[in-house]
Order: sequence, then C-alpha cells, then structure tokens
Amino acid sequence: MSDPSELAAAIRATWFGADLSDDCLERLAQIAREYETPARTRLLREGDDTKELSILVDGRIALTEHVAGRGSVTLMSAEPGDVFGWSAIIPPYRATATVVSLEPVKVIAIEAEALRGELKENCVLAAGVYPRLAQALARRLEATRQQLLDVYGNEQRTPW
Repeated sequence: MSDPSELAAAIRATWFGADLSDDCLERLAQIAREYETPARTRLLREGDDTKELSILVDGRIALTEHVAGRGSVTLMSAEPGDVFGWSAIIPPYRATATVVSLEPVKVIAIEAEALRGELKENCVLAAGVYPRLAQALARRLEATRQQLLDVYGNEQRTPW
C-alpha cells in the first residue's frame, strides 16, 4: 500500500489516528510507508537512531530492554494501533527499547526527519499528534507500572 489515501485510511483505523483531521491524516500519509515483516524480526534496536515513528496495524510486538545481569527483558507487548519509535520526534532521537515482532506484523512507518519538520511548521498537525503521543506514553507507563506491581506487589513496604 503506497497510495496516500489508503495509508490515511489505515492510520484513521487505529486509535492513534481515529480523531485526526483529514488534513492531518493526509500530511502523515504523504511521509509514511507501510511494510510487513515475519515473526521474530527486530524492528528497532535500543540505542539506535530512531528513523521512523511507527503505528502497529496488525500483529503483536514486544518491547524489550537490556538489563545488566539479566539480558533482554520484555517490558510489554503491543497490539494493533499502538505506537512505537516515539523517540523519533523527541531528542536525542535514540530508541529506548528494542522492538521485535512476536508474529507477522503490518506497520505504518512515518519518516522521522520529515515528521519533525511537519510538526515544527504545522501547528494543527502538532496539536493533533502530540496529545496522541502523550497518550501512547501514558499507556506505556501504565503497562510498566502494572508490570512492576506484578513483580513487586507482594512486598509490603512503606516508603517513609
């Protein structure tokens, strides 16, 4: 799918793009591409430059991080509509996690440099995209909090 109108429709079909205006969707679609990968494909590596902001359209991915003495630890899995590679628009533009497909996936990837330029020049687009990124980060933080509660929830310590 390389037709911008099809990409715009695919973005709109996700929670990330559901309420974006037609103009915003059109701008994003013009700097986006769609791709598919098989299971167990590394889509992004922790510490690398993040060249694309990506929306998972189909399939599941795992976000992992290297932990000293433990190796690669899965932080969370993501479902269709979730965003990864958000560090593409937040300096220093380095991936904070490794992303691996758990099954065959379909992804819409928005080119980072072009997106940063669009967000700088287009206030309407920025006003549409940044709150959704904040929501994506909030979802990620909540998932991490739940994971920490699962790991440490049995310990009854008072922090003061």
